Amino acid sequence: MEIAKIEAFCKDEPMFEAVRKILLQTLYMHGVVEKGKPVDPLTNGAFNLVSLAIENPMTDEVLGQHLRGMWSGINSLQVAYDALPLIKSESENIPSDFNNAI
Repeated sequence: MEIAKIEAFCKDEPMFEAVRKILLQTLYMHGVVEKGKPVDPLTNGAFNLVSLAIENPMTDEVLGQHLRGMWSGINSLQVAYDALPLIKSESENIPSDFNNAI
């Protein structure tokens, strides 16, 4: 049943791309200047991390490790989302616990 729902979701291309934008835009666009919104560099995850590193000193190496970790998380989400269309059921007839006649 879950695979059938994933397949249906992936076939609805406008919805698939809308959800991708919602999930990833907050990560990609975090801190981007937008009309009508206050400008604050600390809304950017990387800049905020650098700011914290200044207040709580850490080496550039440790800061770089944190930034790499942030990138790894964003990249993992992108890879997982791109893999959704690869999920396919083994047969066309998927058993259901629901009565489709209702």
